[in-house]
Amino acid sequence: MFKYLTGYAFRQLTRFGLQSLLAILGVTIGVANIILLISITDLGRRQVLSMIGDFGANLLIIAPYMDLEQGPFSGVNPSQLSAHLPAEILATVLAADEIDAVAGALLLPGHISHGEDTTFATVQGTGVDFRILRGHEPDSGRWLSEADEAAHARVVCLGSTVRRTLFGEADPLGSEVTIKGETLTVIGTMEHKGRIGLEDLDNRVYIPLGTAQELYEFNSIHGLICRYRQDVSEEDAVAAVKRQLATLVKPGEDLDTTFMVVTIKEARQLLNSTLGLFRAVLAGIASIALLVAGLGIMNVMLIRVTQRRLEIGLRKAMGATNRDIVLQFLLEGGIQALIGAVCGIALGIGGVHFYCIYAEWNPYVSLATLVTAVVFGLATGLIFSAYPALRAARLDPIQALRQEY
Repeated sequence: MFKYLTGYAFRQLTRFGLQSLLAILGVTIGVANIILLISITDLGRRQVLSMIGDFGANLLIIAPYMDLEQGPFSGVNPSQLSAHLPAEILATVLAADEIDAVAGALLLPGHISHGEDTTFATVQGTGVDFRILRGHEPDSGRWLSEADEAAHARVVCLGSTVRRTLFGEADPLGSEVTIKGETLTVIGTMEHKGRIGLEDLDNRVYIPLGTAQELYEFNSIHGLICRYRQDVSEEDAVAAVKRQLATLVKPGEDLDTTFMVVTIKEARQLLNSTLGLFRAVLAGIASIALLVAGLGIMNVMLIRVTQRRLEIGLRKAMGATNRDIVLQFLLEGGIQALIGAVCGIALGIGGVHFYCIYAEWNPYVSLATLVTAVVFGLATGLIFSAYPALRAARLDPIQALRQEY
């Protein structure tokens, strides 16, 4: 019986081709949305975790305090987003015996020009130790030196995107670029790092921190990375850094609400919890498309009940039970959803691959994501077919047989 009903359901899908196509298309888009949004979030998480892994285990990140306990969508005061640290924090943290390297970061937007060519990029003011702490090496030329820092030298290292935009295949070493009206000499080009989300990590230039502060007239930094000695425990390093930071806290302020000291392990945990919530929110948003698809399936099935009243009446008059009628319509809705889910998987995986080509990532779609999308798609088809199926089963066969065409 089930085999017969399944074959009959496929024949009905062919019979009502345009209706079936529209219902299948709705599920396809909904399933593809779920796969795309969840997979891109997962890929971003993997990229950021990989970037954090480049820092090394014995590093601490110091930044202005930001309340992230309530998740990524609340609890953040807009003024916190532009918060900065005093310039003297670098020397203060480095004065701790447990710390052996420190690098500040001042990130500002700017136009970089060479001849007639101009590009917009992130200008990062930083120090000598950034190369070691971040694991970002030049692929030609050299990195910033202590002499460059001390003299606030007008020198710059170019990210690969900036280099390609301004110089193409030519060697930029020794050439001059202009930032904020100042001429800087190119001393190095950086190795390729790729993208995180929509941010191109190679669309940056690196200049000495003091040079950046002079160009932008901004005598502060946005954050810093410090490395503690291998023979020092993480707890002792955090305690030592906080003792040093306490000397910078103004009267009436609290250390823990002025500065954030984050370990690499805490950064990973924070990232996982934040992106986990973000992933759930995106999955919920994507599910709205499936809800719309479900309403489309319900509408199509209700139309079919009306169009097939005579058929339903004949089947019931020949002995078909209400259960048979319900199963028939559920099968039709479920098959439409299944076809839509399969097409959605293909569309979603294809979309992820296209995005990864743009973002220069290795494509990845987890089996759990595919299963989740298919389950949601099938559930949509079955749930929204239930009411039309019950309505068909409740038709009075005598009234149905009186229908005139």
